Amino acid sequence: MNKKGTLINVIITTVITVLAACSDDGNPPPGLDCNVTGPSISLMSTPSLCGEDNGEIALTIDGGTGNLTVNIDPQPIGIEFANNTFTSLEPGTYTIDVVDADNCSSNAMATVAFNAGNVSYQDSVDPIVQARCAIAGCHVAGTGLPDYTIFSVFQARANNDPGNVRQRLKIDDMPRSGDPLSAEEKAAIFCWIDEGAQDN
Repeated sequence: MNKKGTLINVIITTVITVLAACSDDGNPPPGLDCNVTGPSISLMSTPSLCGEDNGEIALTIDGGTGNLTVNIDPQPIGIEFANNTFTSLEPGTYTIDVVDADNCSSNAMATVAFNAGNVSYQDSVDPIVQARCAIAGCHVAGTGLPDYTIFSVFQARANNDPGNVRQRLKIDDMPRSGDPLSAEEKAAIFCWIDEGAQDN
């Protein structure tokens, strides 16, 4: 619900850009001034850390008649909407469109920025690698897998095939034993890769 208690329906669909507060295509009732009765919105975005799908766009909605429908374009897979906030957004520009029961609408655009994390390999990434990857039977000498006890080997993998590292962590294909890495652990590795996989 918005701050006036109006019920909000969320439909993840393609948005037809509306340039004015009143939607001509929606055919509001004759004589209705959407600029007076229609909804208005303002947006505030939260950056996506390390380029992942963890950005947010919060909506403030005023006015409007009856139930409100909220649309977002583009439509990321896995997007969530609660408490007037879209979450799980990748970096990019989004259009939010709000339509009320009289087919009056308002839209606005917001950009979810990329925010690097300034992650230290020594302090944040190496402890994860040594505890969860460079263990017996996995990424150590004699297994036929890259030996992650050697920094330059892990650095080369991160630089030469970052998509593989990122994807296997995302789908919890790695590590093969024990619990999957936490969201915070994955973010630390992703940030470090995005920042150039430095020896820092």
